Amino acid sequence: MKSKLVLHQSALIFTCCTTLILLLMNNELLAQRKQRPNPANAVLKIEPLPPELEQILKQWETESKKIQKLQGNHVRLWYDDVFQLEKRSEGKFYYEHPDKGAIEITGMEIKKGQVSDKRNAQGKPFQLKPGEDERWVCDGKRIFSIDEEKKTYEVFPIPLNRRGANIMEGPLPFLFGMPAATAKKRYFLKLLVNTPQQIIIAVKPRRPADAANYSEAKVLLNPKTYIPGAVQLIHPGGNQSTVYRFKDVVANKNRGFIDGILGRDKDPFRPDLDDYQLQGKVIAAAENKNVQKPVQQMAAFKVPSMIGRDYKSAQKMLKQMGFDSKVHAGQPANEAKKIYHVYEQLPKPGSPAQKGDLIHLRLYTDPKSANK
Repeated sequence: MKSKLVLHQSALIFTCCTTLILLLMNNELLAQRKQRPNPANAVLKIEPLPPELEQILKQWETESKKIQKLQGNHVRLWYDDVFQLEKRSEGKFYYEHPDKGAIEITGMEIKKGQVSDKRNAQGKPFQLKPGEDERWVCDGKRIFSIDEEKKTYEVFPIPLNRRGANIMEGPLPFLFGMPAATAKKRYFLKLLVNTPQQIIIAVKPRRPADAANYSEAKVLLNPKTYIPGAVQLIHPGGNQSTVYRFKDVVANKNRGFIDGILGRDKDPFRPDLDDYQLQGKVIAAAENKNVQKPVQQMAAFKVPSMIGRDYKSAQKMLKQMGFDSKVHAGQPANEAKKIYHVYEQLPKPGSPAQKGDLIHLRLYTDPKSANK
């Protein structure tokens, strides 16, 4: 898991920072099995906060309760101070109260001559690279980790006692409308900036379980909307950090009737994975509240779609997924960009399959070669 997150309060932030909970939830589910209760939490003495910060927390909580849906764009900057490296990514995020989220992350193109804004002690800029592509979806019951390049995905069921409002018991509870009083018990909070233009709050975790995800975080809030404009996370050890910058954020957007019919406004929390290969065994979670264990079964493999891909990348991808492949010459291409690209395959995409099966790929041929 690459990113770790910040501060308290509000469904609002899961909105903006859906990204972070999705990247942390799987680690948290595994870590729970090893954690023991910390009786010190029950007797922890909480020092009163300055009145100015108390008022901001209450207002943030109030404004957050108004948010049922949130979507927007983001830029992610990841820094490694030891290797003096910066990775840049961008993408979209979606949130729906109380526990649905989706995040799409794509490595940004680094143009020739472009340099990092971060510099070392000698004033030399960090090396600049594109970030990794990632896609995560949480439908409230399961978290889908999707690899677009390999056309594969994994599914992590969310325990019954962690769904809905109870998801605040996870590593990032402040993203789900945690009351200000509860946030103060779990975090050290400090107001750094409070002006009509911006509010900046610093957060440090009190509990060891939270400190394993991040050592410090800072959140920049818009004083008019209390929607975060940016989040900075300092990773444990202090040598790595992640910054999220949010823009074009829209709250409570309704899905248009016409767009829904035409399929232009698809549900971001229901990924279309027909052409993707499921990895692992766990594919669903228990629906009955009396059942405490997730339902498990062997993954059902399907033939992925290679339509539109050039034959080299298609064969490489099929090999990575455990399939054999064979190419066949087909009809001449009517466009140069289609030459040696797949336009038909057998078995058809979505058909049941097993690893080791042979996939036949028919390619557009070069019309110039056919005329010789």
